[in-house]
Amino acid sequence: MRKSILSLIFSALVATMGFTTSSNAIGLEGLGVGFSIGTAGYYAVGEEQTDNIKTGEAAASKAGAFQNDIGSIFVEYTAGPITFGLDYALEDITTPSATNAQWTSDTNFAALTNTVKATFENHTTFYASIPVFHALYAKVGVIYVDITTQEKLGTGGEYGNTDTTGITAGLGLSREIQDGVHIRAEALFAQYDDVKLTNSKNTTTSVNVTDMMGASGRVSIVKVF
Repeated sequence: MRKSILSLIFSALVATMGFTTSSNAIGLEGLGVGFSIGTAGYYAVGEEQTDNIKTGEAAASKAGAFQNDIGSIFVEYTAGPITFGLDYALEDITTPSATNAQWTSDTNFAALTNTVKATFENHTTFYASIPVFHALYAKVGVIYVDITTQEKLGTGGEYGNTDTTGITAGLGLSREIQDGVHIRAEALFAQYDDVKLTNSKNTTTSVNVTDMMGASGRVSIVKVF
């Protein structure tokens, strides 16, 4: 999947630069390429659901938050007041590990421990931005991300991998520092769709991850032609 996402970015770049191949071409005007660095905080709620839960017991549920440094590359094209772009994260985002010890009976504590964490890969955002006031601009986008799980389940089975989509919105400031080179500062919020994974060994057991969201701040350098 990583290869296909990179191919998508390359194709978008080629398609954008294709404006220069005809007699009516406008050259590279409007094309922008750049990179970003920053930091983000993420939050989600995970809940294990099973048909074997005892009467009166609640499903195992835990909310968690963590911080992760972020970096990305992007390509964009400005048409009139609107800029369209494609942003690809350079680093995967890995959650902290969550551990859950299991009981084998009502009286004895079993040596069965379940440990799980997840990695968000190929975080790709298609976005649009529009000027609001002077250097201030608004930005909205849609997100695609692969989710790879890494689990060690003493109770057996595995949860496999999946993907999800999301939306993002925020504000930014842009300033030209020299001949088409701009520096930007952005604050963005992201909301991701819920995901559900079923245990490969015990199909009556599943994990639901809900309320996935993130907030990030980043600085970008972009060359606009």
